[in-house]
Amino acid sequence: MSQNKESATPSDLKVGIALSGGGFRASVFHVGVFKALAEHGYMSNIKYISSVSGGSFTIALIFKLNNNKWPTDEEYLENILPRFKEYFTDIGLGKMAIYRLFSPKHWKNLFSRANIIAYSLKKDWKITDCLSDLPTSPIWEINATTNETGKNWRFSQEKMGDWQFGYIMKPTYNIADAVAASAAFPGFIGRFSLNTSFYNNWHDFDWTNKIFKPKTKDIKFQKLHLSDGGLYNNLGEEALIDKLGETLIPNINFLLVSDATQTLKMEESKSIFNALGRTLRLIDIAMDQIKLLRVRTLHNFFDKNPKSGLYLKIGQYYKDLKDKFNLKKIEKIKTSIFNLKNEDYDELLNYGSAVTSVGIHKWYKEKI
Repeated sequence: MSQNKESATPSDLKVGIALSGGGFRASVFHVGVFKALAEHGYMSNIKYISSVSGGSFTIALIFKLNNNKWPTDEEYLENILPRFKEYFTDIGLGKMAIYRLFSPKHWKNLFSRANIIAYSLKKDWKITDCLSDLPTSPIWEINATTNETGKNWRFSQEKMGDWQFGYIMKPTYNIADAVAASAAFPGFIGRFSLNTSFYNNWHDFDWTNKIFKPKTKDIKFQKLHLSDGGLYNNLGEEALIDKLGETLIPNINFLLVSDATQTLKMEESKSIFNALGRTLRLIDIAMDQIKLLRVRTLHNFFDKNPKSGLYLKIGQYYKDLKDKFNLKKIEKIKTSIFNLKNEDYDELLNYGSAVTSVGIHKWYKEKI
């Protein structure tokens, strides 16, 4: 395997990577981003991962396909990358989840359909390990949104919870459940139900002393409902930025944000009889505005801290890549967890890789 020696990896580079939501479109774009990072020799520099929805699918598969270890550049390119395609084109995750919805066994989850997605991840993708099985490096934060508190719920090997409800430390919790909660988009997938009574020893975070302390108040809810992390933040970068966007968290010195969210297009108002369509459109508008505010904060951070990060997105570097890819077709690939066409998979993967390589060479020709 040949690697690009021009971008040799500096030993002191500590990368935090945020992977956006966007269904399988986002998942495969992120697969391509990692392809370019591996080709340039950067996989071992990744120290922290924060993912939403489609990004969570990608990371879950990386760990599954590499026995819960973070891969080297060679392992990713030679052992993992060739095995991705069947999961997004052949194994019917979305289709099987719909079939199960009609089974009496799953009727209890009619209004918590993300739990059926979690079941399908275990049965069809064979993702059966727990957060506690993950390595300590890189740290992986899986982002969801707590319906009851409206806060960012995070799953990781270290903890799960949100700052208002509380945290369980070192949770023994299924990766598939965390990923499904991260992707629990309102409407089609629906919320994820988490039974809090299964867990004892909840903790609060002491903001003054920056430590976790046993919770002194009783838990208010015996069951929580988690939705797509994108309702709170569809980029997932918040876990990597400290002090209201002023600095990076202590254990990283470079931020890479992979944004495969769908651009909000102008469209005719939904029919008065299509209540669900109108509601989902309003959710899309709200999420798009949140994302744009996040992107502006990112650009402000990069302006103040040159060469401290890279923002990659679908549609970027149009002039450099317009002759190599059908960008209009790529942008039209829908946000879903249904099988992609083989040609769409290949186009997304190669495009994600190309965008990343152009980004590295365009802005970071020097060793970053």
